[in-house]
Amino acid sequence: MRRIFQPLVFISLLFIGACAQQSALEERAQNADADGLLPRESGLDEVAAVFALDLSGAAVYVEPVEIEYTKRFKTGPGTARARDYELDEGDRQKLNALLAQTFSEKFLAPRGSRLVDDPAEADYRLQLRLENFSLAAPLDPTATWVWRVYTDQSAYGVLVGSLYDSDGNPVMRFRDRRDIGDNFVAGPGRFERFNSVTFWGDMRIDMRRAFASLDKSL
Repeated sequence: MRRIFQPLVFISLLFIGACAQQSALEERAQNADADGLLPRESGLDEVAAVFALDLSGAAVYVEPVEIEYTKRFKTGPGTARARDYELDEGDRQKLNALLAQTFSEKFLAPRGSRLVDDPAEADYRLQLRLENFSLAAPLDPTATWVWRVYTDQSAYGVLVGSLYDSDGNPVMRFRDRRDIGDNFVAGPGRFERFNSVTFWGDMRIDMRRAFASLDKSL
């Protein structure tokens, strides 16, 4: 009797384990989006990735950031123009370098991964966007009409990222509202003088926080 009982117990355990695994697979399928990405718990607003995403030792190309500006400033005689609140070509290049560097430092480095300059050499490709992006003031320090501006944050926007594999399939997405420079030295809710040095320092700190949170999500 004992010889018959033990195989039956073993078979039952296998059956229960298979049912539990099937249930987990069905639950993941129900939670996945149209591209098969599963939501992850995160300090960011939204993070989703394919199951068991592994970027160990991967080569990643970061595309130039796309920026969608928020037009919240009035225009007219004696006031700043909308384009004065947009980053020029030099500033965009600087922002691209900052985003790639901080993404590499906070997300790729812990995985032994690296950046590449040529997309043809990449295992993955990262697209970044800043939506509803707004500067507190123009970055051009020669503009006499904004020679002294005080603000409680340098900028705000929504950071959106999509990571694709070499076949163009999405493997990760994230999205988060960023209040850039909202923790000034003077403390929350206090006003500080705004300038280009302030903006770039705040942007570097905030992007490091964002990509560190993304790292913890995966």
